Parts: sequence; C-alpha cells; structure tokens
Amino acid sequence: MNSAQKKELARLCPSVQWQVDMARFSSLRTGGTVEALVEVDDCGSLPGLLGWLAQEEITWQVLGGGSNILFTSGLHQGLFIRLRGGLDDIVLSQASGTDGEAGEQSVEVQAGVSMSLLVAWCLRQGLSGLEFMAGIPGTVGGAVAMNAGAYGGSMGDRLAAVQLLDWQGNAMEVPASALRFQYRKTTLPPECCREKCLITGASLHLKPAPAARIKEAMHEVFAQRKAKHPAGVASAGSFFKNPPGDYAGRLIEEAGLKGYRHGQAMVSAMHGNFIINRGGARPEDILSLMRFVQKRIYERHGIMLEPEVRFFECTEE
Repeated sequence: MNSAQKKELARLCPSVQWQVDMARFSSLRTGGTVEALVEVDDCGSLPGLLGWLAQEEITWQVLGGGSNILFTSGLHQGLFIRLRGGLDDIVLSQASGTDGEAGEQSVEVQAGVSMSLLVAWCLRQGLSGLEFMAGIPGTVGGAVAMNAGAYGGSMGDRLAAVQLLDWQGNAMEVPASALRFQYRKTTLPPECCREKCLITGASLHLKPAPAARIKEAMHEVFAQRKAKHPAGVASAGSFFKNPPGDYAGRLIEEAGLKGYRHGQAMVSAMHGNFIINRGGARPEDILSLMRFVQKRIYERHGIMLEPEVRFFECTEE
C-alpha cells in the first residue's frame, strides 16, 4: 500500500495494525509478518471497507480464530481481516419454519463469535445440536467455511443459511440447500463466488433439550478429546484430513512417524495427526515435516494426505 492508502485505511479502521507478526494469531505459534491487520467487531463496517479495497485494488484475506492457519516466513502484502464477536452477536430468533424440523429453534450468530462461546451459550439456553463442537477452537465463520465437525457431526448438519459479503461489499444470504457440504469444506454456488466472499454470519437450526443432557454429551466429547489429543502444546489440531475409509493418524502411526522431528516441529508422540511446535519452530520446519509425512504415507499406501491447515504463501522475502 502506498502512503495515501495507508492513511485512508487508518481512517476507515482506526485499530489497524502494521507489520504484524502472525505467530501471535496462530495456534502453531509461528508465522511470517503481514503488512496490515484489522480486527473487526462490527460487521456493519465491512461493506464500506471492502468497497474501498476493491476500488483501490488492494488484496485482502479473511482470517478465522487462528486454529488452522500458517503464514510462511517473510512479509505478506495486503490487508488481513480478523473478525471478532461476543454474546451480543448471538440471537435466538423464532422457531424454525418450513425448512427445519418441528420444535427447532433458529439461532443467528455472527462469524467472529468463537465456537467455544457459542457452544457454552447453547448449553445455557438448553439448545442441542452443537455438542460435537465442544473443545474445537476457532470462529463460527471458519467452522462454516470448512464444514468443521467431529464424532459424526458437522456444521453443515445444523446450518440453515449463511450470510456473506461479496468482494465489493454487497450483502447476500445463501440458504443451506444451495450450499455443497463436503468433508472439511463448504462450497458456495457459482453465482456467489465469481470473486471471493467473506462470511459474516450464519443461521443455525438447534433443538431444545434438557441442559443436563447437553452437558453430559459435551463432557463425553471433552473426555474423548482429552484421551486422544495432546494438550498444552502449540498445534493446529488435526493437521491432515482423514482419507476416505481410513484415518490419517492411524496411517502416520503405522508408518512409525510419531515423535519424528524436523527442527523444532514434531509429530506428536500422543497422536499421529498432530504436528506440534516444540518451541521456536519456523513455518518452514512445519512445512518440511508435513511434506516428509506426506511422502512417507504416499510411498507406503499411495495416499496423498491433504492438510486441513490453511497456508498463506509469501510472495516477497
């Protein structure tokens, strides 16, 4: 961005940060530097911002909660948008209509709300349907974009509609019936994504249930995670998508790669599908380890493991 653009961006977004170390915003605790970062609490400011960015031909990317992102080393040009949200951004509306099942309730939630906050809110409201998300980090927008899920459930199961802004800041709403839900991916209809879009919110269908039953289901999910997943370490959670009919963690463990290291990046000794930062790992350490694991599994099984982590490649060193 030139000096005039930087000045105008600072006027549009007084909280803009410059030359930001993305290790601060990644659960892997490593990453390169971005030219500019804005954290947005009010989605009402986004149409004007996106319209200006389109006019100035400034590139932008939207970030979720940082649980599955990795920025390579170097300076990443453009603006990076991080959405945030709170309890005021979760609204219980009317009972579902013809598109939902009888007795369901409709919940409107902004994309920047953390999944942990939403799941806790559902417990207090006595609304069931998102228990499988207990313990999964990130934001609602990120969970919708990647159709996040676990233990047989996914966001697509509960989604009624998604609210979007197109690249010029124009608002639209897309019903779930027009979306394509795949494993760890939600695809928008072609007419919505000629250019990139930004998810601003979601409408969910949830069912009333006794709070005790919801809490018990959440505790079961937490217990399964605690038994299988390493805690207290810098990681992106499950690093690879499970291939059809198998589990990435099983393949990695069977290949004898648990505990394998590259620099300060290591395949977890507890769970094969976790790559952890032992402290001071560079993004390139993690990428090199990822490629080694992919190569080993492909050589043994002819399967190319696909990462769940979203990578931001740097075009300038």
